[in-house]
Amino acid sequence: MQPVPVLGPGVFALAVYASEHDGQFLTQSAAEQGYEGVACLDDAARGAVLYSEIWRRHGFDWAKTEAEGLLRFTCAMQMSDGAFVNFIRDWDGPRQLDTPTSRPGDGPWHARGMHALACALSTFGDQRYATAFEAGFDLLDRPTPYLDVRAIAVLAGLEFWQATGIRHIAERTQAWAEEIMSARIGDVLPDRAGEANIHLWGHLQEAALARTGEAFGRDDLLQAAARSADAVLVPAAELAFPGERSLPFDVSSTIAGLDAIAAAEKEARYAEVAALARAWFDGRNAAGEPVYDRVRGCVFDGIDGNVVSRNSGAESNVEAALALIDSLPWNAYGPAPLTPASRD
Repeated sequence: MQPVPVLGPGVFALAVYASEHDGQFLTQSAAEQGYEGVACLDDAARGAVLYSEIWRRHGFDWAKTEAEGLLRFTCAMQMSDGAFVNFIRDWDGPRQLDTPTSRPGDGPWHARGMHALACALSTFGDQRYATAFEAGFDLLDRPTPYLDVRAIAVLAGLEFWQATGIRHIAERTQAWAEEIMSARIGDVLPDRAGEANIHLWGHLQEAALARTGEAFGRDDLLQAAARSADAVLVPAAELAFPGERSLPFDVSSTIAGLDAIAAAEKEARYAEVAALARAWFDGRNAAGEPVYDRVRGCVFDGIDGNVVSRNSGAESNVEAALALIDSLPWNAYGPAPLTPASRD
């Protein structure tokens, strides 16, 4: 993590990418669609969710500190109308307002920012997060064909409702879940309405429906999640995520869905398949090599063909930590070194 003092005291962000040179990781900017920036809300929001969950489970002071630093960044990336911007251009903190991957309110970054705020409210009880969530809610409710993004909205709404009990949030959360369910193609919950192709990265539809179904006693949502998991998630995990490329985000999304169904249905089969999926990080994969270097404490960016990448970005590390949270060496003295860029 690195400080972004121009955005406020105690604001920290995660460097987007790091590449390995002579055994050392050097941070680098994102430039996949033109120049994007050095850090983004997408990653900070994921990190805030991760550290909030560690604090919830273990009560480590350092986890609260890390969460609050990333939450300050999250709040600093919200515009006055409630929309979130994704990237900062450099470590001096100017927000990118015009690039396709950063426009205010667009894409998954708005939904992830809202999810982080909801988790922050339920974890820390600070009403500032409730105010920020309410400011961005109307944008979260906009129509979208991207059901993987809608799934993040479901998770955000569910978390916020569980913290507040606000009725209209419960109603919208269930309506979004029903929207995902109604778009089924056979048993499969697609990523985009009307399109059968599935990408596993960010594919959280099963997790969203299972958790919502459990919370509201909706067996229809649970069964839709389970059928899609059997069609999409279970084969991917059992076959060790085949294909030309596999990413930590593919695996973490799969695990999130399997874990949610296992918890809701009390069915051991899904937990067993989730364990197979977790083994991908330690070598049950196309490369036959670990993607999580437990000695150095970093997660690589995935596998191309049968070769493990030597780069290690924020998304990969945070998503791996979310997937492996119960087996990582968290302790009271500080976080396990899961991000390649250390705090200055």
